[in-house]
Amino acid sequence: MRIAVSGCGIAGTAVGHLLALAGHEVTIFEQAEQCQAIGAGIMLQPSGQIVLDRLGILDSIARQSAKLEGIEAFLLSGRPLVELNYDALGDQYFAYGVHRGLLFTHLMKLCKASDVRIQTSTQICDFCERENEVHVIDQHGTQHGPFDFLVAADGSRSRLRAAAKLSSRTVNYEYAAIWATGPCSQVTNRLHQVIDRTNRLVGLLPIGDGQCSFFWGLRADQYSGLVQRGLPNWKREVIEMCAPAAELLASIDNFQAMTFAGYRHVGMKRWHANKIVFLGDAAHPSSPHLGQGVNLALEDAACFADAINDTDNFDQAAVRYQKIRQRKVRYYQSLTRMLTPFFQSDIPMSATCRNVGLPWFPSVPWVRRRMLQTLSGLQNGWF
Repeated sequence: MRIAVSGCGIAGTAVGHLLALAGHEVTIFEQAEQCQAIGAGIMLQPSGQIVLDRLGILDSIARQSAKLEGIEAFLLSGRPLVELNYDALGDQYFAYGVHRGLLFTHLMKLCKASDVRIQTSTQICDFCERENEVHVIDQHGTQHGPFDFLVAADGSRSRLRAAAKLSSRTVNYEYAAIWATGPCSQVTNRLHQVIDRTNRLVGLLPIGDGQCSFFWGLRADQYSGLVQRGLPNWKREVIEMCAPAAELLASIDNFQAMTFAGYRHVGMKRWHANKIVFLGDAAHPSSPHLGQGVNLALEDAACFADAINDTDNFDQAAVRYQKIRQRKVRYYQSLTRMLTPFFQSDIPMSATCRNVGLPWFPSVPWVRRRMLQTLSGLQNGWF
């Protein structure tokens, strides 16, 4: 089959390679002039590791990444808020802190090896169907095709949702984050976070080679004021809150060296219509507090590619893909939506409830195991 993929990100490259490997003719359309990863570090959970092992790139990525034994979060006072260690599930469970660019580079190599065609500077904004084929339409109104179907993997701000006329509900979060990467020798084997009430959040994620991915949570509308106050003042604020961040911040000379990113939650009842199917953040974006975005995208790509190979029919494959994936995805979306106000919001009582309840939860064996399964990306639903 001839397949168009909109978006050359993690989901787009993964599904493009898997479909091409099965003998299909795949073209990935990317709006940027160059295909490159946007963002800093990610947590590659056991669920995502399964997909990368299938692709044959897990070992290579693991050698260049940081093995994570768990996560920890502290209040500003130094009091532990939560600590979870993967080995409570078994010695074979752990995560990797991975630079997003490293994962993307490996996926791009796979696409080139499987003869995926990549067309840059082409943003797919719309599509039209003719008989049993689909043509995709770019930002200039130029049509490309024909294709047998279109895979929308163009991220949380996908323009193709409206074009597909699928019902969706979007929530733009008031909070956002600043991301950066740099040297950090004090945090090596776990995600380290410090939380002040529900309006300040700082984290350090080891990603290998003595580097960490840094993030600072803040209200989106406060970013311009933060820039106006100046970099030195902001650095002092961060270091007072999280001393291990000093080494990394010393390598940053201006705000432009970091990435400012907002969050959004989109709920879609259906992820497919006629000749289009949605994967990854194009189908189910949410806030990053559970760190599952990349892992869910990799699983989506593998699931849909398998559905195509099993049915050799787009309509049947799209239905099967959503049926298999929606229970797990809705669990993670719902849980993330529920938890986000307890970490980033303007509701003071949320911090009080969190500080009382969260340290107690892991002391209950069943709850601790459920928390770890969720963190690992292995929980498939509420029950």
